[in-house]
Amino acid sequence: MADFWNDEPTIQSHLSLVSATIEQTVANAHGFIRQVLLDHVKSGGKMLRPALVMITSKLGEHEIHDDAVRVGSIIEMIHLASLVHDDIIDTAEKRRGQATVFARVGAKQAVLAGDFLLAKALVLTSGKERGIDSRVVSSAFARLCESELDQDAGQGNFFISRRNYLRRIAGKTASLFALSCYAGAALQEGDPLVAMRCHRIGYCLGMAFQIQDDILDYTGSADKLGKQTGNDLRCGIPTLPLLYALEAEQEQGNDRLRSLLENVQAPLHPRTVKQALVLTDELGGVQKAQLLAESYKNRAFADIRLLNHPEVERQLTNLFTKLSTRSV
Repeated sequence: MADFWNDEPTIQSHLSLVSATIEQTVANAHGFIRQVLLDHVKSGGKMLRPALVMITSKLGEHEIHDDAVRVGSIIEMIHLASLVHDDIIDTAEKRRGQATVFARVGAKQAVLAGDFLLAKALVLTSGKERGIDSRVVSSAFARLCESELDQDAGQGNFFISRRNYLRRIAGKTASLFALSCYAGAALQEGDPLVAMRCHRIGYCLGMAFQIQDDILDYTGSADKLGKQTGNDLRCGIPTLPLLYALEAEQEQGNDRLRSLLENVQAPLHPRTVKQALVLTDELGGVQKAQLLAESYKNRAFADIRLLNHPEVERQLTNLFTKLSTRSV
């Protein structure tokens, strides 16, 4: 959580309870992975998903603090499990500047550790989540898994369509953001239209967040990111800046970038990654990706204004602004 929520002490306090819930849940893991998992859950993430649950849970008159903490903990544990599995697929040595679970215990044990987190998330689910449509929850989980499978199956294919990419990140990232915003509002058992509006807000936030994350893979500082820039390229994963650059190159009748990435196998050679990063920037891929991220943000702002709740509007607007200008 670091200092990200210092300007929102109430949210920070609630997220501390989420952290405590997750740590208590993980504390009874097998001794071989207990400390590794504890380090993973304490690794300094922004805890955006449970924060969204807390923020939108204010859209009503009921006192649902305990329910919001529990639901936020469930969603965060699912997210943490997906990170463990991501790092195995990417053979990632570091995340947020620290050794990954994969790097510390190997692929086999890391898979089991991620599965353990998912299982414990299900244990926290009481089956009586007030106001939450189970179909929305199961759909988000299914889309997350499907998107991970699609990305893994297509690893090394840089020439996917923009539509395919957007579908991937909608499942991989936006689905949990949408679920988080929806869940907080749904816990109030109020107007279902408000809950679905929150679902749209979370979806747009997730899309903008992932696009910005993909942009940082091209423009960020390795020291700040806690991992090397160009990591997606190295792993054979095409993201939006590259896809826009390939489109621009095709319009220009050029094929330097396409030729560079044809018939290569992941992991890419560092020299190939460096050349692709430079060409993508020169072709305007990063700039076009930023414009699309901005459009998702503007769509969310339109829905946020319709919530008619000044505090929630302020917190969501500030969060969008912070995330859209972040460098890590």
